[in-house]
Amino acid sequence: MGSLKKLAGQTAWYGVSNIAARLLTFLLTPYLTNMLTGEKGHIVYGQYGYLYSVFPIMNVVYTYGMETSFFRFSMTEDRTKLYRTQVTSMLFSTLIFSLLLWIFRSPLSVFAEIKDHVEYVGWCAVIIGLDALSALPYARLRKDNRPRKYAATKVAGIIVFVFTIVFLFSFGSGFTRGNENSAFARWYHCHWGLGFILFANILQAIVTLALLFGELKDFRPTFDKAIFRKVITYGYPILIAGFAGQINDSLNRVMFLHLYPGPSNNSLSLLAYYTAALRLAILINLVIQAFRLAAEPFFFSIAREGNAKDTYARVMKWFVILLALMFLNVMLYLDIWKHFVNHEYWRALDIVPVLLFSYLLLGVYYNLTVWYKLTDKTHYGTYIMVIGSVVTILFNWFLIPVWGYYACAWGTLLCYGVMMSLSYYWGQKYYPIPYDVPKLLKYIGLMLVVFAVNFGVCRVIDGVVLHLLSGTVLFAAYLLYIYRTEREELKGFPVIGKYM
Repeated sequence: MGSLKKLAGQTAWYGVSNIAARLLTFLLTPYLTNMLTGEKGHIVYGQYGYLYSVFPIMNVVYTYGMETSFFRFSMTEDRTKLYRTQVTSMLFSTLIFSLLLWIFRSPLSVFAEIKDHVEYVGWCAVIIGLDALSALPYARLRKDNRPRKYAATKVAGIIVFVFTIVFLFSFGSGFTRGNENSAFARWYHCHWGLGFILFANILQAIVTLALLFGELKDFRPTFDKAIFRKVITYGYPILIAGFAGQINDSLNRVMFLHLYPGPSNNSLSLLAYYTAALRLAILINLVIQAFRLAAEPFFFSIAREGNAKDTYARVMKWFVILLALMFLNVMLYLDIWKHFVNHEYWRALDIVPVLLFSYLLLGVYYNLTVWYKLTDKTHYGTYIMVIGSVVTILFNWFLIPVWGYYACAWGTLLCYGVMMSLSYYWGQKYYPIPYDVPKLLKYIGLMLVVFAVNFGVCRVIDGVVLHLLSGTVLFAAYLLYIYRTEREELKGFPVIGKYM
């Protein structure tokens, strides 16, 4: 129970910072969708959704598994030499990658449907590069169990981002009146929309890296060939797996823009609606991301304990319960959550449950990956991710032209389901963990039953108040089932146990 308490505490801190980070795409969503209205606004929001689906893919390339490698080899290698070698490598590679983006900025801007702003490719290179250079300092904070500084740094960057966006969209025009020929006015009118978001992101990345200076001040250019060889050998499967994983999550939006028939402006508008639906589904992803940040160092730290496998199984159970609660929280109260986006973007609300369930399967998959990281069989992670990528590419390639963004949603669900199944199968073969599969399936199945009942009620009965009442009764019933099933274990939980 002590290990679980430690994980819960760290997850809470990482969750705070991660929730703040997700303000980029969640709490700003109602603001941006209300600023970006009409045909022009929808196109800009579609461009935003497109570019920010490419960013995670590029981040994987820029970091090439260095974070996980740092956790793995900090237990066996000289920490200082390891860290300096990795930072030196990433400095060099970041310069090379960013230079390539700048050289090919013209064709890339055409491909990304931003050919009128070739310079935005350079801006993106700056954002991705600075984020990559922040990766190892953040990993160092996680390894040293310093979630408070991690959270403070994340939140500070977000404050800069949010303030800049709100200032430019809401107050920037006021500074241009009567000064139409000023440098700011020309910049304002030239970059209205997508340019504001990218500029704010650049400022955020600069501030974040500056705040992480404490984790870099002892850096000295160092390159230990033996350590680098180990790091790359261990990390390249993670790079491929991470790249494939981001393809599974993001490539469908890239494919949609280029495969959906019709003019590009129409595709961008439809992509904007899909992006808005993703923002509503992001609530469950908040939990997953916070868990991943805390769990990776935690899983490594208890690997040598005699009851480690039992702990991993218990973590899985409570993680599934938490994801199920998040799923129901969104779907049973969708009449409230949908107002986080402007009503012009409600066209894709019917795919929200598909996206939420996809993220639930993804969360289970991430929990299952502990086996190949602990056994150094990271190549299996590569196999799983590549198979998932093949599923994503084939499904979307054939169905986007006829099914539109529905293909993106259902393709994601199929992909994550396949990945989860493969990871469980191979994991039980090479590093068996006593997961209580029947109980996990029972919680997920009951979650789907509760959702189906509420869906049926809402189809028969009109009225938001009645919908919310139905959702509340069903949510309470699900909580009661959890309480009765897990009562004894809940008594040992901090805070909750005091009231039982």
